[in-house]
Amino acid sequence: MKFKVLSAAVAALLSSTAFANTSGDEESTVLTPITVSADLRDISIDEIASSVSVLNELELQDRGATHFDDVLLQLPNVNFAGQSSRARHIQIRGQGERDEYTGAPNSSVGFALDDIDLSSIGMVANMFDIKQVEVLRGPQGTRFGASAIAGLINIQSNDPTPYRENSIELTGGQDNLTEIGLMTSGSFNEEDSSSPLYRFSLFKHDSDGAFKNAFTGNDDTNGRDELSLRGKLRFTPNEDTQINLTLLHANLDNGYDAWTLDNSYTTLSDDPGKDTQETTAGAVKILWDGNDNFTLTSITTLAHSDMKYSSDWDWVYEGYYPDLGGYGDNFRAKYNNDKTRKTVSQEFRLTSTEDSRIFNQSTDWLIGIYGSQLKEDNQTTTSTVGSSWDSATYLVSDYRVRKLATFGQLDHHISDKTVLSLGMRVENQKTKFSNSNNESHSPTETLLGGHLTMTHEINDHHNAYIAISRGYKASGFNTGLSAGADANLLTFKKETAINYEIGLKSSLLENTLKTALTLFYTDRKDAQFDGSATVNGGDWIFYTENFDSAENYGLEAELDWKTSKNWNIFASLGLIKTTVEGTSYADTFTVNGRDQAHAPSYQYNVGTQYRNHNGFFARADVTGLDSFYFSNSNTAKSEAYRVTNARIGYEANKWEVYLWAKNIFDKKYATRGFLTELDPDWSDEEKYIRLGEPRQFGVTARMRF
Repeated sequence: MKFKVLSAAVAALLSSTAFANTSGDEESTVLTPITVSADLRDISIDEIASSVSVLNELELQDRGATHFDDVLLQLPNVNFAGQSSRARHIQIRGQGERDEYTGAPNSSVGFALDDIDLSSIGMVANMFDIKQVEVLRGPQGTRFGASAIAGLINIQSNDPTPYRENSIELTGGQDNLTEIGLMTSGSFNEEDSSSPLYRFSLFKHDSDGAFKNAFTGNDDTNGRDELSLRGKLRFTPNEDTQINLTLLHANLDNGYDAWTLDNSYTTLSDDPGKDTQETTAGAVKILWDGNDNFTLTSITTLAHSDMKYSSDWDWVYEGYYPDLGGYGDNFRAKYNNDKTRKTVSQEFRLTSTEDSRIFNQSTDWLIGIYGSQLKEDNQTTTSTVGSSWDSATYLVSDYRVRKLATFGQLDHHISDKTVLSLGMRVENQKTKFSNSNNESHSPTETLLGGHLTMTHEINDHHNAYIAISRGYKASGFNTGLSAGADANLLTFKKETAINYEIGLKSSLLENTLKTALTLFYTDRKDAQFDGSATVNGGDWIFYTENFDSAENYGLEAELDWKTSKNWNIFASLGLIKTTVEGTSYADTFTVNGRDQAHAPSYQYNVGTQYRNHNGFFARADVTGLDSFYFSNSNTAKSEAYRVTNARIGYEANKWEVYLWAKNIFDKKYATRGFLTELDPDWSDEEKYIRLGEPRQFGVTARMRF
């Protein structure tokens, strides 16, 4: 009932799917236009036939976002599983992984930073000196392929400027939070318009975190130590050619000590874990305009990432448990995974010009080819020890996947106001996997995705669209299963999703009010879900399994209203209903008709912002989520919650300072959870949750020169 009531209310209030942002000019009373770069063509957000949220640099700064997980839950139907120190496992419209233990990554949500594919390892996405964050919901089969059956997150950093600009940003807060950001940009020779341009940024984040370890006496076992360096160069060897070089180095040396027996912020582990990621990556993007019939885009990327994920699996110190069942008082369990991922990719794209439109100058066209190679090596150690027994496994795995794809798109202008778009992508994947348990798999398959959309400009204020898109996700295999595991669980089939959307995007009240509304329905066949179970008296196994079918349908709405030159009111809402049919491998658990995991039925963000020409700034917003299941293999659920943030500050011409509070009412909420037996005799099944960030106060200052 609440789903229907909220749907009716928001449908009456809103009328589009895109989030518009203010221009930053205090005297301006209109909202600035937005271009989405994640599309195969740069396109206005009002014209793209997709549900899209876009946050520009000013909006990110106004929200106080220094990492993508600061804004993730504020976006409609976007969630994450707090299985790591930063948001790595992301869900869009209820689809997406919640953990990854098998050493064979198979992402549902694409994640790209400056054209570099970091799907499932996007922890490096800090928001300092970022131009724009784009979140495209629904299958992106034409744009991104198999890694984006649920959607795509595309992040662009700021480009070099032909003029000199510099900035410094400083933040201090509770839990020993310190942040420093430095940026410089300009031309090597400002008197020469063809001189190369540069941009360099540095961002350093340190914090102890909210968790305290009562056993070790340390308050930083769940802390963060993060460094990010980004450099950009732009060359224009002639008037037809532009070469953009991006270099990225990120080093996250974070702790991971976030699970407790009493679901609090006080841990008892004697061997706190680590969650580290060191990524060095680069991209070369070449744009060539030297032909009247097409423009050529070439994108080459390289990335190397070393990661460690470890945890104290029993969450307590040695001796915490008495001698239960003969296990002894020295019971302990540990997990450690060392991962190295290397990727290389190349894309060539030809895009038509106005002179080369086909079908009587009515149709724009685009064709491209794409190739990539991903190699991931894993070394995983698990150990469980007691006085009368011990168990340890050491597993080394090698995973490789080669992707070759060709794609194309036709945009047919039926009239000046109506455009019909057809896109298709054919992708071949060849995978090889082997490990030290003599398991090996080498599947090869060809996958097909695409879209058919129609956009129509109703009048100067309203743009409507309808869309059908097909997404896909490759088949795969489960490894490390115990002897006697169900043979049907050794492999899982590919998943396909057909998505239907209808949307309306509007600009009202003399371009001071932008609204967005999308209705969607996704039909998932052989839906893939991750799960876990205990076998052989307590050994954990992790796997992916197919359920017979699944449905995801709902609504996404966003509003930005500049009520005057000083005031803004903003709101977003995601409503979703999900169902799944099938029986989980875990204890033959039946989920027929139940909601899918990490898919809250409602999710909203609403707030207001005041910016005056005299320098005063104030902002407050509330984010709320409904309860949701943590997993498809048990009945544990989170609780519904609301988080309130606020900022107040003073802005001068060249500098500004803000006092801010996150989760100001100190609401406790869960980002991940389990229903399991934890003590060494595995006798008491209880719900354990990973708490989200508590209340935090701080101050941020920024200066431009």
